[in-house]
Amino acid sequence: MKKNSIRIIPLGGLGEIGMNCTIFECGNDIVILDCGLMFSDLEHFGIEFVIPDFTYLRERAANVRAIFITHGHEDHIGGLPFLFRDGINAPVHAPRFASLLIRNKLAEAGIEPDLRTIKPGDRVEAGAFAFTAVHVNHSIADALAYLIETPAGRIVHTGDFKMDSNPVFGRPMAPAALAAPDGKRNLLLMSDSTNAEAPGMSLSENTLPSKLEAIFSEARGLCVISMFSSNVARIRQIFEIAKKLGKKIVLSGRSMETNVRLGEEAGLLHDTAGMIIPAGDINSAGRSNIIVISTGSQGEYRSSLIRIAVGEHANIALQKGDVVVMSSRFIPGNEKDIGRMINNLFRLGADVRYEPVDDVHVSGHAYSEELASVIKAVKPDFFLPVHGEYRHLIHHARIAEQEGISTDRMLIANNGDILELTPSAFTIINQLEVERMLVDGRDGINISSDILRDRRKLAETGIVIIILVRNRITGRMMSNPEIIVKGLAEGDFGTRLIESARKLVIKTVGERARASRSGEPDADLVESIRVEVRRFFKTHTTKKPVVLPIVLEP
Repeated sequence: MKKNSIRIIPLGGLGEIGMNCTIFECGNDIVILDCGLMFSDLEHFGIEFVIPDFTYLRERAANVRAIFITHGHEDHIGGLPFLFRDGINAPVHAPRFASLLIRNKLAEAGIEPDLRTIKPGDRVEAGAFAFTAVHVNHSIADALAYLIETPAGRIVHTGDFKMDSNPVFGRPMAPAALAAPDGKRNLLLMSDSTNAEAPGMSLSENTLPSKLEAIFSEARGLCVISMFSSNVARIRQIFEIAKKLGKKIVLSGRSMETNVRLGEEAGLLHDTAGMIIPAGDINSAGRSNIIVISTGSQGEYRSSLIRIAVGEHANIALQKGDVVVMSSRFIPGNEKDIGRMINNLFRLGADVRYEPVDDVHVSGHAYSEELASVIKAVKPDFFLPVHGEYRHLIHHARIAEQEGISTDRMLIANNGDILELTPSAFTIINQLEVERMLVDGRDGINISSDILRDRRKLAETGIVIIILVRNRITGRMMSNPEIIVKGLAEGDFGTRLIESARKLVIKTVGERARASRSGEPDADLVESIRVEVRRFFKTHTTKKPVVLPIVLEP
């Protein structure tokens, strides 16, 4: 590594929405900024979410000096339990509300972290680096940007941000706080690209309550609003609207109940206990007198709103006259699941309100004019757009170019790229081989590409299980083989197929037994059955199923 140089290695968050995690490295010092997850579009294969590949960090665990968190959204903190399980033992510096969310998350995983709260203005040294926290606005309380002092120069990382002129919590963000002090310069700006395609300025969070109040006051039946459970600002607004309209609140979804409790603990929510009733009391309290705040805005498998939409919620059943408000952004990749859910909600008789049909959501990410304002304030020598799909990164780079940053002083990077930053240069020097780590369930079982391939195969072609018992000495079967077929055929056709397959297995075993008596080894019986049965089903169904012969020789 060159003198006065550092390396920046994004493990996630580039070319995608979610899984944000970046390594800053200088000599033997490593600092991690954020450690998130990304919800999976492979739920039908049992994949709940995706986390970064921590191999590079696991191999250098002793060098990790600290972990800094910008805010408490899952795409920034959801990977922490898995990072700690990989042997990383470093202090975590996080803003107040994120600290509560992290402590709760890690407690569920049986992990007690060295968790330290950081607030705007605090400066923390970690090896060759020093991080200073700066207040920004976002769709969660206590969001931070960081000014990062390094041997190469100062880096500004915006975190997720917007410029809200009238935020629910805190004061409006001041881009000038990111500017370099007199006589100094900012070497690199790393900035949120999520809404780089959107022209103009984002709307304030406080423009939303009047619209939601109008919807809830006109509703003739039950009101349901779905959002991210970490959006405590919006949850607070719903409580205020409910109080004004004389309605009670039902919380639906474990994370919603947890985050309301943590919001009260953080002093962000007040006097909620008297307004909350159990979901089982909806009908007795009067459906038109209730607002349900629910999880599941992204159509997540088994989430509260999904269970409502398919009629499987234990206490909430929709009917004509009810209203459902989807008050969140549809994360790319989730559109199909969300669309199916909305269709089901309509089929149940509910009136569903969602973007872009209705103005029921305000983004927590900066639009193009806000991004330009930050670039003007920071005046960086180099620029790296982060946090966005590839097209978002490209659009953000174009904004930077319009603000006077030449294209040779900016990079469009990919996850795994090793970026080298010196006082006079910013280049990609190498690339790590990083894989997305697929997680099966909250207990954290990593699923390999081989296992996923097997699951895809089972889903696409089905499985045939053959169980036969034969005499170890004579090679003859002691009973008819049992054949179980899943995902291929059913009814009379399936019955006929199974019977024909059984005859084929009996024939194959007989031929192998005769061959064995003639001196030919019988080690390939299982493979012979697999090949013959697979060929049989390919002929009769056009599918080549997974065939699993089990031979028992008592």
